[in-house]
Amino acid sequence: MAGSTYWADISTAGLAASLSVVLAACGTGTTPAPSDLAQAPGSVKLNQAPPDDVLEGGGGTGTVFFHGNVYRFAIGGLGIDGSAVALIRTSGHVYRLAEITRFPGTYHRAPDASVIPGQPGGGLWLQNEHAAVMHLNDPPQGRMPDIGDDAVRVVLDQ
Repeated sequence: MAGSTYWADISTAGLAASLSVVLAACGTGTTPAPSDLAQAPGSVKLNQAPPDDVLEGGGGTGTVFFHGNVYRFAIGGLGIDGSAVALIRTSGHVYRLAEITRFPGTYHRAPDASVIPGQPGGGLWLQNEHAAVMHLNDPPQGRMPDIGDDAVRVVLDQ
């Protein structure tokens, strides 16, 4: 009898997993569903190095902690507000990141639906062409620039 309960639990779990994959495939891909964002697979820090180590001219550096590894990256702004974001000293999280190769790219303002229910508001929600979503917290002594139609470009260090 206990064996049949075991298989029923596995079948229910398998059905739930299959249903989530089917529902995700039916989406447009432009607006991440809150369930896709429930767990942050990575954390990100921007411009945490001493000021002498930060690049000048509209760009900065950062690290992303993903699956137990730390990856360094360069971040540059596309447009005035994008450049302002690239220079801010802040931290945040990265969502919808199945593998690190999806992290680099051009990040634009994410749709409002990207905000995770239950998470504090504020900050800046960005999404790249690989559907990775980055949430940057407001800096400690300031506010996040309104990025508008500008963007930031992230390139992993080799």
